[in-house]
Amino acid sequence: MNPPTISIITPSFNQGQYLEETIRSVIEQEGDFCIDYLIMDGGSTDNSVEIIRKYDDLINRKKLPLNCRGISLRWISEKDDGQADAINKGIQQTRGEILSYINSDDLYFPGAFGQVIKQFQSHPEYDFVYGDGDVIDEKGMLLWEWLSRPYDHAIIKSYHSLWNDFANYIMQQATFWRSSVHNKIGMFDKSLHYSMDLEFWVRGGAAGLSLIHIPVKLGKFRMIAGTKSLSTPTVFWIDNMEIFRRYNGASSMAKYFTYFYFNHAMNNGFDFNQVKNPEAKLFDRWRNLSSREICILRKKASIGISRAMILASIHLSGSVSQKQKADHFFLDAIRRHPIQLFHPVAWGLVLRKVFGDKVGLQWQRIKQRLVNFYRNRRYLYRYLQKERPH
Repeated sequence: MNPPTISIITPSFNQGQYLEETIRSVIEQEGDFCIDYLIMDGGSTDNSVEIIRKYDDLINRKKLPLNCRGISLRWISEKDDGQADAINKGIQQTRGEILSYINSDDLYFPGAFGQVIKQFQSHPEYDFVYGDGDVIDEKGMLLWEWLSRPYDHAIIKSYHSLWNDFANYIMQQATFWRSSVHNKIGMFDKSLHYSMDLEFWVRGGAAGLSLIHIPVKLGKFRMIAGTKSLSTPTVFWIDNMEIFRRYNGASSMAKYFTYFYFNHAMNNGFDFNQVKNPEAKLFDRWRNLSSREICILRKKASIGISRAMILASIHLSGSVSQKQKADHFFLDAIRRHPIQLFHPVAWGLVLRKVFGDKVGLQWQRIKQRLVNFYRNRRYLYRYLQKERPH
């Protein structure tokens, strides 16, 4: 019986400083399997191609000690249309039954492939297998543990990293899937430049595929200043808004617009004029939708910006120096949509204005405790379980 083959794609562009460590984390995996490795370089101008050629020579001339049944390395260096395009090009050339991709600055844990293959062999019904991992810095030092959670489609399609929080249920560096998945749901979406992995998981869940979590560390995500993940906290938001629309519908978008506007304003010193540019980019992305859907989205956006102003008013109302600005936001929000006066997001401010600061602040504290309770139960429970003494 032939050993299983696992295909790994590395999209690469000017990450020569970290690429060699990434390559070694792939080819040094140990177990009874073959590794089919594809490096899709986007035309790097640093030493990336030199490093790739070095390992191409070592592997294809069999100068490298093997820890598995066999390794093949194939690569190209040419301009692509972004990360998703590079990954898709690699997927189209894969030979393995199990697939994954690892960015050129991220890593696999030793033993990761063996753990994953064992799961797929024992459970032929599994479509995806994903685990936990570490978040590391430029030098490989641990920043924190990433504890993924069992797949919950209702949560993952509606709670993403839009709120500046690494609460993504699934760690990309620790995720593997069967090659047959692409026959069922297609390739990565090239129109998404930041959240294509998240959309792929959500699409799989929406199609009824099984995404299974195992509590084992499989990957390492390297956080590097200046990379696209950290270039600005807002970079994922337009992609994520498309995911919200696509999998929840236009009629659900008011709450997502609320945080889209609030976070953009907060990121710019609560200057709501600064939300116009990202809003324009977002609706430009949606320009080919039906006029009916665009109309719904415009209405939800209008509600969302009113609620965002109320949130901004709440955020600023605790500061004496910001009281005038807070009052302006609140009055502007109610002028735009008077009905928002009765929305729960406004209750704290309304109570404060009618009954005084003491009552309003008491409501805000109760609300925050409820939010924290829900958040901990639904999103952060694995971290809390780890902190508890046994």
